Amino acid sequence: MDSNDSNTAAMDREVVSDGSHMHIRTNRIGPLSIQATAPVVDGVLSEHELEFTVRIDRVATGNPLLDPELQALIHQITSGILVFRGRRSGEGFSGSASAGNITVPLDLQTSDSGAVLELAGQAQFSDVHVPLPGLGHIRHLEVHIDGRIRLG
Repeated sequence: MDSNDSNTAAMDREVVSDGSHMHIRTNRIGPLSIQATAPVVDGVLSEHELEFTVRIDRVATGNPLLDPELQALIHQITSGILVFRGRRSGEGFSGSASAGNITVPLDLQTSDSGAVLELAGQAQFSDVHVPLPGLGHIRHLEVHIDGRIRLG
């Protein structure tokens, strides 16, 4: 490892899974909007890059009827893991979130208070088929994301 690699590694900060989570909120889809929380289980923050893993298979909406349906849908199309990888861009990180064979470009604005990194962003989708009761075909889906990542 040369001296530049050593300096970069010294500045890396590990994500602490205890207390790290992402909140996801959708626009109104038919009769409802979905609000959910999923745990962030690991990751690393450096001066120029951010990477973290979210266990989307542990998503919880607080609705005992919707949670199993949503979790089953997640397992149909992914392994239950979502990974964000991004590079520093102004006051945040620009990159992509990937789960299974789905990759979505995502810009996250960040606020670093030392031990906690706060994140916010959004993604938009058109013509989405959601095989959940009462949803079906959605012309426009907007997903708002915010979260807190504890850093070690």
